[in-house]
Amino acid sequence: MKIKHGRLILLLVFLVCAFFVVSYLNPETVANLESVVLMNVIPEKNIHIPLPEEVRGLYWTASTAGSERSDELLSYMNEHGLNTVVIDLKMDDGKVAFVTKDETLSVYQQTVPAINDLDGILTKLFDNGIYRIARIAVMRDKKFGETHPEFAMKQSNGNLWTDKIGSVWVDPAAPEVAQYAIALAREAYARGFDEVQFDYVRFASDGAINSIVYPVYKKEKTKVEVMQSFFKTVGEAMQQEKIPISFDVFGMTFWSFDDFNIGQRLIDVLPYADFVSPMVYPSHYVDGFEGFANPAEFPYEIVKRSLDEGTRIIHGFYSDSDAKLSAHWRPWLQDFDIGAVYTSDLIEAQIKATRDSGASGWILWNARNVYEPVDY
Repeated sequence: MKIKHGRLILLLVFLVCAFFVVSYLNPETVANLESVVLMNVIPEKNIHIPLPEEVRGLYWTASTAGSERSDELLSYMNEHGLNTVVIDLKMDDGKVAFVTKDETLSVYQQTVPAINDLDGILTKLFDNGIYRIARIAVMRDKKFGETHPEFAMKQSNGNLWTDKIGSVWVDPAAPEVAQYAIALAREAYARGFDEVQFDYVRFASDGAINSIVYPVYKKEKTKVEVMQSFFKTVGEAMQQEKIPISFDVFGMTFWSFDDFNIGQRLIDVLPYADFVSPMVYPSHYVDGFEGFANPAEFPYEIVKRSLDEGTRIIHGFYSDSDAKLSAHWRPWLQDFDIGAVYTSDLIEAQIKATRDSGASGWILWNARNVYEPVDY
């Protein structure tokens, strides 16, 4: 912080005089005086946006955030009353998409970051009153896996294991994986993001799962126990530092306490989350689910029933009312054409279902960040 020359001299004179005065004061008075001086010399600046009463959000890739496309979407958000954006901090291959100030994270950066001016885009969003959420993909991370092969899932021949779309995964049982997520979250919040959202917080779910050789996970513990430890480690670190936190989970975690062989259960996530974001995309439920031949054609029913069921199954473990429990839900909603052509009517039906369920907001997902015009 810059202080003009004249003010600096006056400040030094004041501090010298204060030294002689406080020599006669008790330690508590000295501490109070120091606090007053610091408050006047270094005023605290609030760089965070308060949580909206209802989150109405869009997903942005890092490439979108770092390009002129962000200005187009920001104008669209302002025009339609959207108040939240979720921005990727990593590329699909796990490379960190911005220039970090934490030197320990620089090894994971892109050579040419997709978000060249992170501080600039965060300031622009702040000036427009947009709540900013940093999305961090954790276990699906090629860059971290290649940098630390000792923590990456392997094939029997020692090569890195990949899922059916070629993604590298890291071992959820490795403490270093959680610590990396925490370090990146700390930087995100310090730079101005208002909340951190963790995705891919689970074991791999597709591909040749049975062929995986885990470098750390040795099956003395269950996958559930491994993920319980991860949620506790990351969640408690964020809670202690008062960093708002959310976790993305599969939609089916709201229907069952089965971990579906990925270690992810709602009951283990909720204690460490301010918000839980289930991916309740109607297209992702199997044909015939809840009696719907094609669930994608019934967005209101699928979203509403999923959120209500999550509240129902978790209710027995908490004394809070259904209203307080459902306020922790902030679902991802479908804005892409799988299973059906998702017109504005189908998107609006999901939003209505979210509101009718008592959730505290919603976020629209489109991988290309191309969104249907909707009455929000």
